Amino acid sequence: MSTKGLRNFAIVAFVVSMALLLGGGFFAFDKVPPIPDKVVVQPNGSESALAGQGGETSAASSGGRLADVLDPPLSGESIRRGQQVYQRYGLMNHGSVWGHGSLRGMDFSAYTLHGVAELMKVYYAAGGKPSPDAYTKLPPQPSRQIDELDVKVQRELRTNRYDPAARELRLTPAQAFAAAQMRRYWDRTFAEGDQRYGFLPGAIPTAEERRDLADFFFWTAWAAGTERPGLSYTYTNNWPADRQAGNEPSNETVIWSVLSILALFAVLGLVVYIVHRYEFFYGESKAVEAAWALLQAPVTASQRAAAKFFLVAGLLFVAQILMGGLLAHYTVHPGSFYLQAIAELIPYSWAKTWHLQLAILWIAVSWIGTAVYLAPLMTGREPAGQGLLVNILFAAAVLVAVGSLLGEALGIKGYLGEAWYWLGHQGWEYLELGRLWQILLFGGLIFWLVIVYRAMLPVLRRPETPEQESHDRRALTIFYVFSAIFVVAFFGFGLFYHRGTHITIADYWRWFVVHIWVESIFEFFGVAVISLFLVTLGLVSAQSALRVAYLTAILVFLSGIPGTAHHYFWYGGPSFWLAVGGVFSSLEPIPLILLVVRAWMEYRSIRAAGQEFPYRWPLYFLTASSVWNFVGAGLFGFIINLPIINYYEHGTYLTSNHGHTALFGVYGMLAIALILFCWRGLVESRYWNDRLLAASFWGLNGGLFLMFLTGLLPIGLAQLWYSYDHGLWWARSAAFYELPIIQTLGNWRIVPDTIIIVLGALPLLYFLLSTYPRLRRQ
Repeated sequence: MSTKGLRNFAIVAFVVSMALLLGGGFFAFDKVPPIPDKVVVQPNGSESALAGQGGETSAASSGGRLADVLDPPLSGESIRRGQQVYQRYGLMNHGSVWGHGSLRGMDFSAYTLHGVAELMKVYYAAGGKPSPDAYTKLPPQPSRQIDELDVKVQRELRTNRYDPAARELRLTPAQAFAAAQMRRYWDRTFAEGDQRYGFLPGAIPTAEERRDLADFFFWTAWAAGTERPGLSYTYTNNWPADRQAGNEPSNETVIWSVLSILALFAVLGLVVYIVHRYEFFYGESKAVEAAWALLQAPVTASQRAAAKFFLVAGLLFVAQILMGGLLAHYTVHPGSFYLQAIAELIPYSWAKTWHLQLAILWIAVSWIGTAVYLAPLMTGREPAGQGLLVNILFAAAVLVAVGSLLGEALGIKGYLGEAWYWLGHQGWEYLELGRLWQILLFGGLIFWLVIVYRAMLPVLRRPETPEQESHDRRALTIFYVFSAIFVVAFFGFGLFYHRGTHITIADYWRWFVVHIWVESIFEFFGVAVISLFLVTLGLVSAQSALRVAYLTAILVFLSGIPGTAHHYFWYGGPSFWLAVGGVFSSLEPIPLILLVVRAWMEYRSIRAAGQEFPYRWPLYFLTASSVWNFVGAGLFGFIINLPIINYYEHGTYLTSNHGHTALFGVYGMLAIALILFCWRGLVESRYWNDRLLAASFWGLNGGLFLMFLTGLLPIGLAQLWYSYDHGLWWARSAAFYELPIIQTLGNWRIVPDTIIIVLGALPLLYFLLSTYPRLRRQ
């Protein structure tokens, strides 16, 4: 298979994959759960889907009590305002809706759905005259038994009373009672606080905001419990699991799980054949000679300027894992800390926001610095003024990082007023930063692209030569530049939604950044950087690296881009996402299997090069990244992406287990590998300390191994058990986290966290800080 053929196939794979995902979105946008303009209460005894037209009633005629009237009325405006309250105070980082968000707090939609079902039972058990304080009995005890009253409530919940022509939603008196009671429940929770969930008093400061938030939660529960017109499953494809509310896996969930497994083995067999048939293996290694020659290359002004990026990345990394340690403590001791002033100052949503944002920032900063360092190394020259431009980019990066982090904290605390969306917390997990900071970051990435491109221009303009190695190196450089363009371009999808966008549509575009960035474009960029890295070190030939890069890109595009749809399973989209997301996301482990093969080959190269190989530890971190890619993204990603497993697992610690081993294990280790690769060429050889790096390597990897094996994985499996047995509402409740085994596992988490911080991150940061004054001269 020729290199040109692989290149063309990669282009086709990208175009087809994007067409599939964008086409699906086009047909899905008019199938999102409707937000009614008006909500009315239909008279007693009216059980048909749209019965009682014009029969808006008072509390008395509906059988309710004056205290439980929805006053002011629940409406489309209150639902939309409630969504903005949810975003404004960062509640997606303190809980979740339809399973998307933080994993420690309750899932607000699942909890509200179960609460509504229980309150409707209370309403009917009291003959239509229930206690006005029924909400104080929430949460109920979990039950495996379904009685006649449950069946009556299920039938009432699942009946769709939305009139699309009038844009009007009719509620039964029992539903209206439940909605009014849930308003009171959420008002108490966010006004007085709830220690068991880590909600501080005054988390939502005004009664109007709390009421709107309750209406938004009620609407998400209505969509999760009401069948789509003419179909036998709800707007969220019967998610969350809750037998008492009538939610169990749909037929589509089971069928597409079976077909996903078949697709995995069929395509895996085909790829194994192609790899062996066309010999996708690396060429002869000349690593030692090339590595020592690399250390003799002159250091340019822009390369020295890039060193500051790596120092900042190290500082952000330490801050990020310290926030992770605080979150782990909050998991078993919500709302408290050894220094109580910290717990009173920093709520869970603040800590979770910074933990995620710092992770993205330190990895992104390390990649920006690497690209700056690599450019003159590959071209052998540096454009005039490049050092100054890099320093300007550094100042801009620090401004955006500090400004966005500070804005998120102030936004969560409610100090920014109506400027919360632009300067504070947008409310979307992983894309929390205010819209102004998001735009500035996008502009900064474009500026970074210009800096890298102008440095690469001589290679891109170089005429074609008959010499194969030179031709392939140029093609590899073009591959790298395109991967950098894609990194910037796909971040732009985060600007496709705005403050008032329907939550399902906003999340569709959000995953273009969060998922495609990480599981396609980052892989695309990562394989480009790694290929240049290995070719520059002499570990592989340019031709073999280029062929493997193209093959990996093909597989990553075909699996990762349409595979994004597995995030749309339960988030208000139609059921065809189960087919697209289930089948294509099942293929995502295939390119990762190839990366493990490559990691073994790199490890053999390191061993063959001996102890004196100067890039030994950067390559070990690179090898670790490939191994974690297979374990975290491959094994743990595949098992939770199957629709039938994801149905019960979605929103549990199995997702966190996948997230930590994939994001930290893959991109964290890759970022460290790239930092150390660049640092090795920047620092004088006599000050290089392999012992510190060995401690850091084993501390980070050993701590991460213990973290998933003794914490994230067993807690996730326990949640999966209870999600199936009791329903997700209970598996995400405080009662679950208060179980003795969960408390024990949560308290044990201090051991792997300490290993990661003390033996892993701090030695790495000390190494960078202590050798920064020892940079080579220009």
